[in-house]
Amino acid sequence: MSSQFSRLFRDHPREVSETYLQHMAASSRFGFKLIRLAACAFAHAIVPGVHKSTVSDAIRGMARDMGGRAEEARECRMRNAGVWDVGL
Repeated sequence: MSSQFSRLFRDHPREVSETYLQHMAASSRFGFKLIRLAACAFAHAIVPGVHKSTVSDAIRGMARDMGGRAEEARECRMRNAGVWDVGL
């Protein structure tokens, strides 16, 4: 049970050098932003002249932010495994 608990709640936040609460806050910020963007997308669907690039611009920015976090997590896993990644 303890290893399943660690896998579900501890391992991933450690991979991105965060505590559980820090990771929850970061993930929540992304989630709330996505909810707001969903509302903008629906508004754009009804009135095409509003939020013309709001959603696409924000998604591109979020992808850059998340890409950096994913790279950091991958490097952490490689370091913890004792593997040097040559970038192949």
